[in-house]
Amino acid sequence: GLMCMPLARDEDFVARWGPERFEESYGQFGIKTIWGYGPDSGILPCPVYLRHCVLAAQKAGEEAHASLLDDTFLADRRTPIREYLRRRPDIMELQPPPGLEHLYSG
Repeated sequence: GLMCMPLARDEDFVARWGPERFEESYGQFGIKTIWGYGPDSGILPCPVYLRHCVLAAQKAGEEAHASLLDDTFLADRRTPIREYLRRRPDIMELQPPPGLEHLYSG
């Protein structure tokens, strides 16, 4: 199964939705790229959203859950989500912000 498939490049986003939407959604906040982060960028997943993805994968069954944990990697292209969660077990204890529980609870 496929949970999330990004466009291949930032240029694909701009071609599909236009430069104005890119600026409104990202540029105004100083974000210069969506998918252009290299292995040495240090970018990490949003903890509450990662928790949500893990819970959703659990609901989808053991195969989906194991695939998310073992076949999905951090931006470093080396660390599987399972290892990252071993180092950050607190992530699975986080609660979504008030009012977003229905969106981010798996």
